[in-house]
Amino acid sequence: MEQFYQILAWLGVFLYWLIIAGVTVRVIFKRRAVGVALAWLMIIYIIPIGGVFAYILFGELNLGSKRAERAKEMLDPFAEWFQRLNDCPGHQPQNMSSNARPISDLCENRLGIPGLTENSLSLQNSPQTILRSIIDDINHAEHAIHMEFYIWNPGGMADEVAVAMVQAAKRGVKVKLLLDSAGSMRFFRSHWPKLMRNSGIDVVEALAVSPFRMFFRRLDLRLHRKIVVIDNLVAY
Repeated sequence: MEQFYQILAWLGVFLYWLIIAGVTVRVIFKRRAVGVALAWLMIIYIIPIGGVFAYILFGELNLGSKRAERAKEMLDPFAEWFQRLNDCPGHQPQNMSSNARPISDLCENRLGIPGLTENSLSLQNSPQTILRSIIDDINHAEHAIHMEFYIWNPGGMADEVAVAMVQAAKRGVKVKLLLDSAGSMRFFRSHWPKLMRNSGIDVVEALAVSPFRMFFRRLDLRLHRKIVVIDNLVAY
């Protein structure tokens, strides 16, 4: 019996170092920045088992194969749309200021999105001003409203925004709302999702979280965008 436990112990040690070696190779072949790679290797070797578990959970960008496939399918149509922006009347790089031109070049070189002229910009300096402006633009929307947020908590002026969206949907405006599942948990537990959907608003819960998913997808990768687009003319 003692020999059996001894064999079991050696087998455990062998499997542990085999896993450590496998994760080490994985870290190295990911071609990370040297500092990041060394930090992960230090965690893996200093913290037994826990370091490997931490790397599996947080060490790699993993949103799931289905989400990766959907993102890839979306790339080509958007790339074609971005390319067509070069032919629209608003694309006049020769009329850009010396301050705007470098930013436009950076966006086009890195993202393939050309800068457009003839835009009117307004810098809002308080949450109340921003929300009041959004509500006003929603009330004047005629065709479409697209909104995307990380956090939406019911109450205060957020409810006024929601009411304006419901009213817009009832008058025929196409309204879509995309919210992060973790950041907007209070919203999805409130009465607002059902009320909005009953009014014709397309409400989508992005990157759903659950204890089961944590073993297959990184839960710390969230939807942090804060975007409002109204009638393809007004944007926040």
